Amino acid sequence: MRAVLTAGILFSSAVVGLAGQAVGEDGCRQFAWSVEREREWFGDGFMATVDSELALPKEGVFALLLKPVSKVIYMVPPERGRDDGMGGTVTLEWVSAGRYQVTSSGDAWIDAVQYDRRLPILASTRRPDCPGIRLSVLFEIAESAPVTLQFGGATERRLNIAVLRNR
Repeated sequence: MRAVLTAGILFSSAVVGLAGQAVGEDGCRQFAWSVEREREWFGDGFMATVDSELALPKEGVFALLLKPVSKVIYMVPPERGRDDGMGGTVTLEWVSAGRYQVTSSGDAWIDAVQYDRRLPILASTRRPDCPGIRLSVLFEIAESAPVTLQFGGATERRLNIAVLRNR
């Protein structure tokens, strides 16, 4: 009897665990576009860590260390956001023209700035129920030139960021 009860508890625990995993998986699949490659890269554990206000040679995947928003120097003042929380910037020195997907592991707003102008967000998608991914936005970069990404309103000191050309 005891063996049957133990087996029943183990089976129930496994079903509950799988159900919880499915809920997280479903949240990740409900973004407006796929974020599977970002989930894989963010989950690998190895990525370059960049301090706020530094520059990178091109797009890619990296961890950005943020600081209090009150200490961040933004190229263009944000339209939204708060004076509290964490924020930062990173400049991508060379990106070719095209549509780019910028994905963040945590809650934050994202702006892209080129030639001292904020680029319009073409689309955005946000999910609170996807482990490791919170927000993904699309920007159109009209010509090859440096682009600065601005982040703010984050509650964490570190954000995993993926900047990838959207083909």
